[in-house]
Amino acid sequence: MWDYKFARDNPIYFSHLFVAYLKEMVLSEEEASARTRGFPRLKTQEEEEQLAAQRLAVPSPLPRILKEFTKAAIRTQPYDLLRWSAAYFAALATGLEPPVKERLEFPPLEAPGGLTPGYLRVLHRQQGDAPFVQYEQLLRRWKGLCLGVEALDTIWGLVATEEQDEVPWLHIVSAGSGLISQSPLQTMVLVCETLTTEPEGASACVPMTTFEPLYLHVSQLDHPGLPGVGPAVGIDVTGPLLEHLRAVAAEQGGNVTPRNLAHFNCPKLY
Repeated sequence: MWDYKFARDNPIYFSHLFVAYLKEMVLSEEEASARTRGFPRLKTQEEEEQLAAQRLAVPSPLPRILKEFTKAAIRTQPYDLLRWSAAYFAALATGLEPPVKERLEFPPLEAPGGLTPGYLRVLHRQQGDAPFVQYEQLLRRWKGLCLGVEALDTIWGLVATEEQDEVPWLHIVSAGSGLISQSPLQTMVLVCETLTTEPEGASACVPMTTFEPLYLHVSQLDHPGLPGVGPAVGIDVTGPLLEHLRAVAAEQGGNVTPRNLAHFNCPKLY
């Protein structure tokens, strides 16, 4: 606050102080122009109309596309977002099934090459109804999901010989299930959950005519380093199991479920 008594007793001091203040605050027209030169002036209405005409129009589908992309990325959680994004939009542009999980897998699963049940179901949807798949075709989808190629080579080596350039797709499903499972039972449960047409959370039933050849295929795989496939087994093991499941399927409209495999009356798979 001002000390009025001091100002009254020292008028000369305060007069000089006031003059200095005015010199500092009051600017000439040239100085004011120089100081405001860096600030943008207000545009006229005509200039505003010209600027509005030059602005880019946002395509009406763009917000919806970006929203769906964001939701897909959150559900899928790709390791390499840029690579996955390229595969995502390429699939949309060509009318193919995009590399998107149906739901978020949490907690994240530790599996060879990053392959998870969710990614296996994505690959199955991308395959569609085609009974066979080529290595290069599968490799492209595999990389689009940012999965490790070593895991694909392991799966391919289980189901194909060096001369084969294509293999039955369902053999890839069964071998892939075995790669990320800890027991043959878990492998066949995952096969059912991947191939079923029922919604998630239902019984995951599959036709016995589909289950039987896939189980026989898995039972002949011999890879001791993978607990999900294990050593090959003979008819002394597969015979009683299939006989039991055929009887069960006859009472369930020709279908079997993972629950049937885990039932205490079911013979062991291995």
